[in-house]
Amino acid sequence: MIKKNILFLLLFYGFSINSQTTVKTMFYNLLNYDSDFNSQNRTPYLSTILQNVQPDLFMVCELKNETASNYLFNNAVLPNNTDFKKAEFRYSNSPATGLLQMVYYNSKKLILESSNVVPTNIRDINHYTFKLNTENADIEPITLEVFVTHLKASSGNTNREKRFNSIQNFNNYLEKFREDANIIFAGDFNFYTSNEEGFQELIDPNNAIQIVDPVNRLCPVFPDDNKDYFDDDYNSTYFWNNSSFADVHSQSTRNSQVNGDGAGGGMDDRFDFIMMSKNFTTNSNFYYVNDSYKTIGNNGNCYNSYVSNTNCTGTFSQELRNALYNFSDHLPIVMEIETPKNTLSIPKNYQPVSFLNTNIVTNNVTLALKEKVNSIIIYNQLGQIIYQTKNINQDKLNIDTSTFSKGIYYLKTDAYQPLKFVKY
Repeated sequence: MIKKNILFLLLFYGFSINSQTTVKTMFYNLLNYDSDFNSQNRTPYLSTILQNVQPDLFMVCELKNETASNYLFNNAVLPNNTDFKKAEFRYSNSPATGLLQMVYYNSKKLILESSNVVPTNIRDINHYTFKLNTENADIEPITLEVFVTHLKASSGNTNREKRFNSIQNFNNYLEKFREDANIIFAGDFNFYTSNEEGFQELIDPNNAIQIVDPVNRLCPVFPDDNKDYFDDDYNSTYFWNNSSFADVHSQSTRNSQVNGDGAGGGMDDRFDFIMMSKNFTTNSNFYYVNDSYKTIGNNGNCYNSYVSNTNCTGTFSQELRNALYNFSDHLPIVMEIETPKNTLSIPKNYQPVSFLNTNIVTNNVTLALKEKVNSIIIYNQLGQIIYQTKNINQDKLNIDTSTFSKGIYYLKTDAYQPLKFVKY
Protein backbone atom coordinates (compact mmCIF):
# COMPACT_ATOMS: atom_id res chain seq x y z
CA MET A 1 0.00 0.00 0.00
CA ILE A 2 2.80 2.44 0.92
CA LYS A 3 4.62 1.71 -2.34
CA LYS A 4 1.44 2.36 -4.35
CA ASN A 5 0.85 5.67 -2.59
CA ILE A 6 4.43 6.75 -3.26
CA LEU A 7 4.07 5.73 -6.92
CA PHE A 8 0.90 7.77 -7.32
CA LEU A 9 2.41 10.81 -5.63
CA LEU A 10 5.31 10.60 -8.07
CA LEU A 11 2.87 10.38 -10.97
CA PHE A 12 0.85 13.27 -9.57
CA TYR A 13 3.99 15.35 -9.09
CA GLY A 14 4.87 14.61 -12.70
CA PHE A 15 1.47 15.91 -13.77
CA SER A 16 2.03 19.11 -11.83
CA ILE A 17 5.44 19.84 -13.29
CA ASN A 18 4.90 18.79 -16.91
CA SER A 19 1.41 18.46 -18.34
CA GLN A 20 1.52 16.57 -21.61
CA THR A 21 0.37 18.15 -24.85
CA THR A 22 -1.83 16.29 -27.32
CA VAL A 23 -1.91 17.13 -31.02
CA LYS A 24 -5.03 15.78 -32.71
CA THR A 25 -4.42 15.23 -36.42
CA MET A 26 -7.28 14.91 -38.91
CA PHE A 27 -7.35 14.04 -42.62
CA TYR A 28 -10.41 14.57 -44.80
CA ASN A 29 -11.24 14.20 -48.50
CA LEU A 30 -13.37 17.30 -49.16
CA LEU A 31 -15.07 15.96 -52.33
CA ASN A 32 -14.32 18.46 -55.08
CA TYR A 33 -14.50 21.47 -52.78
CA ASP A 34 -14.69 24.51 -55.04
CA SER A 35 -15.48 28.22 -54.77
CA ASP A 36 -18.92 27.68 -56.29
CA PHE A 37 -22.33 27.91 -54.63
CA ASN A 38 -22.66 24.14 -54.16
CA SER A 39 -19.45 23.87 -52.14
CA GLN A 40 -20.21 26.98 -50.14
CA ASN A 41 -23.65 25.56 -49.39
CA ARG A 42 -21.98 22.44 -47.94
CA THR A 43 -19.64 24.44 -45.69
CA PRO A 44 -21.92 24.59 -42.60
CA TYR A 45 -21.77 20.78 -42.50
CA LEU A 46 -17.97 20.94 -42.38
CA SER A 47 -18.21 23.49 -39.57
CA THR A 48 -20.36 21.03 -37.60
CA ILE A 49 -17.82 18.27 -38.20
CA LEU A 50 -14.89 20.39 -37.06
CA GLN A 51 -16.81 21.53 -33.99
CA ASN A 52 -17.25 17.89 -33.01
CA VAL A 53 -13.70 16.74 -33.77
CA GLN A 54 -11.68 19.83 -32.70
CA PRO A 55 -8.45 18.93 -34.55
CA ASP A 56 -5.13 20.73 -34.10
CA LEU A 57 -3.85 19.75 -37.54
CA PHE A 58 -6.44 19.61 -40.34
CA MET A 59 -5.11 17.98 -43.54
CA VAL A 60 -7.27 17.85 -46.67
CA CYS A 61 -7.38 16.80 -50.29
CA GLU A 62 -9.72 17.54 -53.22
CA LEU A 63 -9.50 21.31 -53.00
CA LYS A 64 -10.05 22.96 -56.38
CA ASN A 65 -8.28 26.29 -55.91
CA GLU A 66 -6.99 28.88 -53.46
CA THR A 67 -10.28 30.80 -53.41
CA ALA A 68 -12.02 27.65 -52.21
CA SER A 69 -9.33 27.11 -49.57
CA ASN A 70 -9.75 30.64 -48.26
CA TYR A 71 -13.54 30.34 -48.10
CA LEU A 72 -13.27 27.06 -46.20
CA PHE A 73 -10.75 28.55 -43.80
CA ASN A 74 -12.80 31.67 -43.08
CA ASN A 75 -16.20 29.98 -42.82
CA ALA A 76 -15.51 26.55 -41.30
CA VAL A 77 -12.06 26.53 -39.67
CA LEU A 78 -11.73 29.93 -38.01
CA PRO A 79 -15.25 30.00 -36.50
CA ASN A 80 -14.29 26.88 -34.51
CA ASN A 81 -10.82 28.03 -33.47
CA THR A 82 -9.48 31.54 -34.02
CA ASP A 83 -5.94 30.33 -33.28
CA PHE A 84 -5.82 28.46 -36.59
CA LYS A 85 -3.59 29.48 -39.49
CA LYS A 86 -3.30 28.11 -43.00
CA ALA A 87 -0.25 27.02 -44.94
CA GLU A 88 0.76 28.61 -48.22
CA PHE A 89 -1.52 27.33 -50.96
CA ARG A 90 0.44 25.54 -53.67
CA TYR A 91 -0.79 24.76 -57.15
CA SER A 92 0.22 21.44 -58.65
CA ASN A 93 3.66 20.58 -60.00
CA SER A 94 2.34 17.19 -61.17
CA PRO A 95 0.14 16.37 -64.20
CA ALA A 96 -3.20 16.29 -62.33
CA THR A 97 -3.91 19.93 -61.45
CA GLY A 98 -7.61 19.92 -60.51
CA LEU A 99 -7.53 18.37 -57.01
CA LEU A 100 -5.08 19.78 -54.48
CA GLN A 101 -3.92 19.31 -50.89
CA MET A 102 -3.72 21.75 -48.00
CA VAL A 103 -3.22 21.97 -44.22
CA TYR A 104 -4.65 24.24 -41.52
CA TYR A 105 -3.18 24.21 -38.02
CA ASN A 106 -3.53 25.39 -34.44
CA SER A 107 -0.81 28.04 -34.10
CA LYS A 108 -0.86 27.76 -30.31
CA LYS A 109 0.48 24.21 -30.62
CA LEU A 110 2.26 24.15 -33.99
CA ILE A 111 4.67 26.44 -35.81
CA LEU A 112 4.90 25.97 -39.59
CA GLU A 113 8.57 26.18 -40.52
CA SER A 114 8.45 25.30 -44.23
CA SER A 115 6.37 23.75 -46.99
CA ASN A 116 7.40 21.92 -50.12
CA VAL A 117 6.00 19.74 -52.91
CA VAL A 118 7.07 16.26 -53.96
CA PRO A 119 5.97 15.84 -57.61
CA THR A 120 4.75 12.44 -58.84
CA ASN A 121 3.38 11.06 -62.09
CA ILE A 122 -0.18 11.96 -60.98
CA ARG A 123 -0.63 14.35 -58.02
CA ASP A 124 1.72 16.18 -55.71
CA ILE A 125 2.66 14.95 -52.27
CA ASN A 126 2.62 18.10 -50.15
CA HIS A 127 5.25 18.31 -47.41
CA TYR A 128 5.00 20.55 -44.34
CA THR A 129 7.57 20.86 -41.56
CA PHE A 130 6.13 21.82 -38.18
CA LYS A 131 7.77 22.54 -34.87
CA LEU A 132 5.84 22.06 -31.65
CA ASN A 133 5.29 25.37 -29.92
CA THR A 134 6.78 24.21 -26.63
CA GLU A 135 8.29 26.30 -23.86
CA ASN A 136 11.78 25.17 -24.90
CA ALA A 137 11.17 25.02 -28.66
CA ASP A 138 14.34 26.95 -29.52
CA ILE A 139 16.58 24.86 -27.27
CA GLU A 140 14.97 21.42 -27.61
CA PRO A 141 12.84 21.56 -30.77
CA ILE A 142 10.38 18.76 -31.53
CA THR A 143 9.80 18.59 -35.28
CA LEU A 144 6.94 16.96 -37.16
CA GLU A 145 7.20 16.20 -40.89
CA VAL A 146 3.70 16.07 -42.41
CA PHE A 147 2.91 14.68 -45.86
CA VAL A 148 -0.51 14.86 -47.52
CA THR A 149 -1.48 13.28 -50.83
CA HIS A 150 -4.21 11.83 -53.02
CA LEU A 151 -3.15 8.73 -54.91
CA LYS A 152 -4.64 7.61 -58.23
CA ALA A 153 -8.16 6.24 -57.95
CA SER A 154 -9.81 3.17 -59.51
CA SER A 155 -8.87 -0.48 -59.93
CA GLY A 156 -6.83 -2.11 -62.70
CA ASN A 157 -3.15 -2.74 -63.30
CA THR A 158 -2.43 0.72 -64.72
CA ASN A 159 -3.90 2.55 -61.71
CA ARG A 160 -2.17 0.23 -59.24
CA GLU A 161 1.12 0.96 -60.97
CA LYS A 162 0.53 4.72 -60.70
CA ARG A 163 -0.12 4.42 -56.97
CA PHE A 164 3.02 2.32 -56.63
CA ASN A 165 5.12 4.91 -58.49
CA SER A 166 3.85 7.72 -56.25
CA ILE A 167 4.81 5.76 -53.15
CA GLN A 168 8.26 5.17 -54.61
CA ASN A 169 8.65 8.95 -54.97
CA PHE A 170 7.61 9.36 -51.34
CA ASN A 171 10.06 6.73 -50.08
CA ASN A 172 12.89 8.22 -52.11
CA TYR A 173 12.15 11.64 -50.63
CA LEU A 174 12.30 10.22 -47.09
CA GLU A 175 15.93 9.23 -47.59
CA LYS A 176 16.93 12.84 -46.87
CA PHE A 177 15.66 12.63 -43.26
CA ARG A 178 17.22 11.19 -40.13
CA GLU A 179 15.93 7.72 -39.37
CA ASP A 180 14.35 9.00 -36.13
CA ALA A 181 12.34 11.74 -37.92
CA ASN A 182 8.71 12.11 -36.88
CA ILE A 183 6.70 11.40 -40.04
CA ILE A 184 2.95 11.65 -40.61
CA PHE A 185 1.69 10.53 -44.04
CA ALA A 186 -2.01 11.17 -44.66
CA GLY A 187 -4.25 10.97 -47.68
CA ASP A 188 -6.84 9.30 -49.79
CA PHE A 189 -4.62 6.41 -50.85
CA ASN A 190 -7.25 4.54 -52.91
CA PHE A 191 -5.71 1.16 -52.11
CA TYR A 192 -8.25 -1.66 -52.37
CA THR A 193 -6.12 -3.99 -50.27
CA SER A 194 -2.92 -3.89 -48.25
CA ASN A 195 -1.65 -6.51 -50.72
CA GLU A 196 -1.30 -3.85 -53.42
CA GLU A 197 2.26 -3.29 -54.57
CA GLY A 198 2.10 0.36 -53.53
CA PHE A 199 0.95 -0.38 -50.01
CA GLN A 200 3.60 -3.05 -49.57
CA GLU A 201 6.19 -0.57 -50.83
CA LEU A 202 4.98 1.98 -48.27
CA ILE A 203 5.29 -0.32 -45.24
CA ASP A 204 8.47 -2.12 -46.31
CA PRO A 205 10.63 -2.35 -43.15
CA ASN A 206 13.75 -1.92 -45.29
CA ASN A 207 12.83 1.64 -46.26
CA ALA A 208 14.97 4.52 -44.96
CA ILE A 209 12.16 5.28 -42.50
CA GLN A 210 9.66 2.57 -41.67
CA ILE A 211 6.04 3.65 -42.05
CA VAL A 212 3.33 1.74 -40.19
CA ASP A 213 -0.44 1.56 -39.93
CA PRO A 214 -1.27 2.80 -36.40
CA VAL A 215 -4.10 0.29 -35.99
CA ASN A 216 -2.31 -2.49 -37.90
CA ARG A 217 -5.47 -3.53 -39.75
CA LEU A 218 -3.98 -5.24 -42.78
CA CYS A 219 -5.68 -7.67 -45.11
CA PRO A 220 -4.77 -11.37 -45.14
CA VAL A 221 -1.97 -11.97 -47.65
CA PHE A 222 -2.79 -13.53 -51.00
CA PRO A 223 -2.24 -17.29 -51.05
CA ASP A 224 0.82 -18.41 -52.96
CA ASP A 225 -1.13 -20.36 -55.56
CA ASN A 226 -0.31 -18.49 -58.80
CA LYS A 227 -3.78 -16.90 -59.00
CA ASP A 228 -4.41 -13.25 -59.75
CA TYR A 229 -6.60 -12.17 -56.87
CA PHE A 230 -6.92 -8.64 -58.25
CA ASP A 231 -8.79 -9.66 -61.39
CA ASP A 232 -8.94 -13.29 -62.43
CA ASP A 233 -9.85 -14.79 -59.06
CA TYR A 234 -11.21 -11.89 -57.00
CA ASN A 235 -11.89 -12.88 -53.39
CA SER A 236 -13.03 -10.18 -50.96
CA THR A 237 -11.32 -12.04 -48.09
CA TYR A 238 -8.06 -10.38 -49.11
CA PHE A 239 -9.51 -6.89 -49.65
CA TRP A 240 -10.82 -4.19 -47.35
CA ASN A 241 -14.34 -4.37 -48.78
CA ASN A 242 -15.47 -7.12 -46.45
CA SER A 243 -17.40 -6.91 -43.20
CA SER A 244 -14.43 -7.71 -40.96
CA PHE A 245 -13.11 -4.20 -41.69
CA ALA A 246 -16.47 -2.47 -41.16
CA ASP A 247 -15.14 -0.32 -38.30
CA VAL A 248 -12.32 1.22 -40.38
CA HIS A 249 -14.14 1.80 -43.67
CA SER A 250 -14.01 5.42 -44.79
CA GLN A 251 -15.77 5.36 -48.16
CA SER A 252 -18.54 5.67 -49.27
CA THR A 253 -20.78 7.55 -46.86
CA ARG A 254 -23.65 7.17 -49.35
CA ASN A 255 -25.60 4.52 -51.21
CA SER A 256 -25.98 6.85 -54.20
CA GLN A 257 -24.67 10.19 -55.42
CA VAL A 258 -25.83 13.44 -53.81
CA ASN A 259 -26.38 16.36 -56.20
CA GLY A 260 -24.68 14.35 -58.92
CA ASP A 261 -21.35 14.19 -57.12
CA GLY A 262 -19.36 11.61 -55.18
CA ALA A 263 -19.43 7.83 -55.04
CA GLY A 264 -22.25 5.59 -53.88
CA GLY A 265 -22.25 1.96 -52.85
CA GLY A 266 -22.21 2.40 -49.09
CA MET A 267 -19.44 1.91 -46.53
CA ASP A 268 -17.16 -0.78 -47.93
CA ASP A 269 -13.64 0.55 -48.54
CA ARG A 270 -10.71 1.74 -46.46
CA PHE A 271 -9.26 4.38 -48.76
CA ASP A 272 -8.33 7.11 -46.27
CA PHE A 273 -5.35 6.89 -43.93
CA ILE A 274 -3.08 8.59 -41.48
CA MET A 275 0.13 6.57 -41.41
CA MET A 276 3.14 7.29 -39.20
CA SER A 277 6.81 6.51 -38.75
CA LYS A 278 7.37 3.52 -36.50
CA ASN A 279 9.33 5.55 -33.95
CA PHE A 280 5.99 7.04 -32.76
CA THR A 281 5.44 3.64 -31.11
CA THR A 282 8.80 3.63 -29.28
CA ASN A 283 9.65 7.28 -28.63
CA SER A 284 8.94 8.60 -25.11
CA ASN A 285 9.32 12.23 -26.19
CA PHE A 286 6.71 12.24 -28.99
CA TYR A 287 4.41 9.27 -29.34
CA TYR A 288 1.19 7.87 -30.73
CA VAL A 289 -1.71 7.85 -28.27
CA ASN A 290 -2.98 4.29 -28.13
CA ASP A 291 -6.52 3.74 -29.45
CA SER A 292 -6.75 7.34 -30.71
CA TYR A 293 -6.97 6.37 -34.41
CA LYS A 294 -10.61 6.72 -35.44
CA THR A 295 -12.73 6.84 -38.57
CA ILE A 296 -15.03 9.69 -37.60
CA GLY A 297 -18.73 8.82 -37.98
CA ASN A 298 -18.13 5.09 -38.38
CA ASN A 299 -19.90 3.26 -35.56
CA GLY A 300 -18.77 -0.09 -36.98
CA ASN A 301 -22.26 -1.19 -37.99
CA CYS A 302 -22.87 0.42 -41.38
CA TYR A 303 -21.26 -2.06 -43.75
CA ASN A 304 -22.61 -1.48 -47.28
CA SER A 305 -24.98 1.18 -45.93
CA TYR A 306 -24.96 4.98 -45.68
CA VAL A 307 -23.37 6.66 -42.69
CA SER A 308 -26.49 8.60 -41.62
CA ASN A 309 -28.66 5.47 -41.48
CA THR A 310 -30.66 5.74 -38.23
CA ASN A 311 -29.89 2.05 -37.59
CA CYS A 312 -26.13 2.82 -37.44
CA THR A 313 -26.22 4.19 -33.90
CA GLY A 314 -23.25 4.29 -31.55
CA THR A 315 -20.55 6.65 -30.30
CA PHE A 316 -20.94 9.10 -33.18
CA SER A 317 -24.18 11.07 -33.00
CA GLN A 318 -26.92 11.29 -35.59
CA GLU A 319 -26.24 15.02 -36.03
CA LEU A 320 -22.59 14.39 -36.83
CA ARG A 321 -23.36 11.51 -39.19
CA ASN A 322 -25.93 13.63 -41.02
CA ALA A 323 -23.30 16.34 -41.53
CA LEU A 324 -20.77 13.78 -42.78
CA TYR A 325 -23.28 12.35 -45.25
CA ASN A 326 -24.10 15.77 -46.66
CA PHE A 327 -20.55 17.07 -46.89
CA SER A 328 -18.50 14.31 -48.53
CA ASP A 329 -18.51 10.73 -49.74
CA HIS A 330 -15.51 10.03 -47.48
CA LEU A 331 -15.14 10.02 -43.70
CA PRO A 332 -12.40 11.89 -41.83
CA ILE A 333 -9.58 10.03 -40.10
CA VAL A 334 -8.18 11.26 -36.78
CA MET A 335 -5.12 10.24 -34.80
CA GLU A 336 -3.54 11.78 -31.71
CA ILE A 337 0.14 12.21 -30.96
CA GLU A 338 1.47 13.42 -27.65
CA THR A 339 4.52 14.88 -25.93
CA PRO A 340 5.15 15.20 -22.19
CA LYS A 341 6.23 18.80 -22.78
CA ASN A 342 4.00 21.85 -22.37
CA THR A 343 3.07 23.95 -25.36
CA LEU A 344 2.60 27.67 -24.96
CA SER A 345 -1.12 27.13 -25.55
CA ILE A 346 -1.48 25.85 -21.97
CA PRO A 347 -0.97 28.53 -19.31
CA LYS A 348 0.50 26.89 -16.25
CA ASN A 349 -2.28 28.04 -13.95
CA TYR A 350 -5.16 27.83 -16.41
CA GLN A 351 -7.98 25.36 -15.76
CA PRO A 352 -10.93 24.81 -18.13
CA VAL A 353 -12.79 23.06 -15.28
CA SER A 354 -13.54 24.23 -11.75
CA PHE A 355 -15.70 23.05 -8.85
CA LEU A 356 -19.02 24.85 -9.04
CA ASN A 357 -19.55 25.00 -5.28
CA THR A 358 -16.96 23.14 -3.24
CA ASN A 359 -14.33 20.44 -3.55
CA ILE A 360 -15.65 18.70 -0.42
CA VAL A 361 -18.44 16.44 -1.60
CA THR A 362 -20.80 13.68 -0.53
CA ASN A 363 -23.07 12.25 -3.23
CA ASN A 364 -21.93 14.25 -6.25
CA VAL A 365 -19.34 16.69 -7.53
CA THR A 366 -20.48 19.49 -9.81
CA LEU A 367 -18.09 21.04 -12.32
CA ALA A 368 -18.23 24.28 -14.27
CA LEU A 369 -16.65 24.06 -17.75
CA LYS A 370 -15.24 27.07 -19.60
CA GLU A 371 -14.80 25.18 -22.87
CA LYS A 372 -15.20 21.78 -24.50
CA VAL A 373 -12.79 19.20 -23.07
CA ASN A 374 -11.74 15.87 -24.54
CA SER A 375 -11.68 13.87 -21.32
CA ILE A 376 -12.18 13.98 -17.57
CA ILE A 377 -10.57 11.25 -15.46
CA ILE A 378 -10.86 10.74 -11.70
CA TYR A 379 -8.10 8.84 -9.86
CA ASN A 380 -8.16 7.54 -6.31
CA GLN A 381 -5.13 7.77 -4.01
CA LEU A 382 -3.73 4.53 -5.41
CA GLY A 383 -3.61 6.02 -8.90
CA GLN A 384 -6.49 3.83 -10.10
CA ILE A 385 -8.99 5.27 -12.59
CA ILE A 386 -12.45 5.10 -11.04
CA TYR A 387 -14.32 7.42 -13.41
CA GLN A 388 -13.79 8.55 -16.98
CA THR A 389 -15.84 10.44 -19.56
CA LYS A 390 -15.01 11.91 -22.98
CA ASN A 391 -15.99 14.75 -25.32
CA ILE A 392 -17.75 17.00 -22.80
CA ASN A 393 -19.31 20.01 -24.51
CA GLN A 394 -21.52 21.61 -21.87
CA ASP A 395 -21.34 24.38 -19.26
CA LYS A 396 -21.95 22.17 -16.23
CA LEU A 397 -21.27 18.52 -15.44
CA ASN A 398 -22.58 16.60 -12.45
CA ILE A 399 -20.71 13.40 -11.47
CA ASP A 400 -22.28 10.86 -9.13
CA THR A 401 -19.84 10.11 -6.29
CA SER A 402 -22.27 8.23 -4.05
CA THR A 403 -20.44 4.93 -4.62
CA PHE A 404 -16.98 6.39 -4.02
CA SER A 405 -15.24 5.47 -0.78
CA LYS A 406 -14.38 8.29 1.59
CA GLY A 407 -11.02 9.88 0.84
CA ILE A 408 -9.03 12.14 -1.46
CA TYR A 409 -9.49 12.06 -5.27
CA TYR A 410 -7.74 13.70 -8.20
CA LEU A 411 -9.61 14.98 -11.25
CA LYS A 412 -7.57 15.30 -14.45
CA THR A 413 -8.79 17.23 -17.50
CA ASP A 414 -6.95 16.82 -20.82
CA ALA A 415 -3.37 18.14 -20.49
CA TYR A 416 -4.03 20.37 -17.47
CA GLN A 417 -2.89 19.97 -13.90
CA PRO A 418 -5.17 17.77 -11.77
CA LEU A 419 -7.63 19.13 -9.25
CA LYS A 420 -8.13 17.59 -5.80
CA PHE A 421 -11.42 16.95 -4.04
CA VAL A 422 -12.47 15.12 -0.90
CA LYS A 423 -15.34 12.64 -0.54
CA TYR A 424 -16.64 12.30 3.03
